[in-house]
Amino acid sequence: MRATLILPGLVLLTFGLFLRSYTLAPAPDRRGGTTLQLTWPNRPVFGSPRADCLGTPADEPVVPCLIASVNRARGEGIALIQLPFCATCYALSERIARLGRDEAAVQARLTQIARFGW
Repeated sequence: MRATLILPGLVLLTFGLFLRSYTLAPAPDRRGGTTLQLTWPNRPVFGSPRADCLGTPADEPVVPCLIASVNRARGEGIALIQLPFCATCYALSERIARLGRDEAAVQARLTQIARFGW
């Protein structure tokens, strides 16, 4: 009896280890949305282009980083479900990215990113 419960539990645990969400905010030129995907666990559970680009130097251009982040997320994972934009997921990705970073530098970078509608 226990073996029949342990095996599905291990499968779900392994599946959960590789499950990630990536949220792209809507803008005039794109629909936006949240994608649940299977990918290597080298990315945060909740990801977004803004979160990926917070750690880059202030003098580096923002747009190439944002585009590369989206391309990397689409190219590395296997999309399971495409959902409408999830504001909570987007906010969580930003909060996770802010952990352990200088608040003034993060705010300056977010202001730079916001100028481009991301």
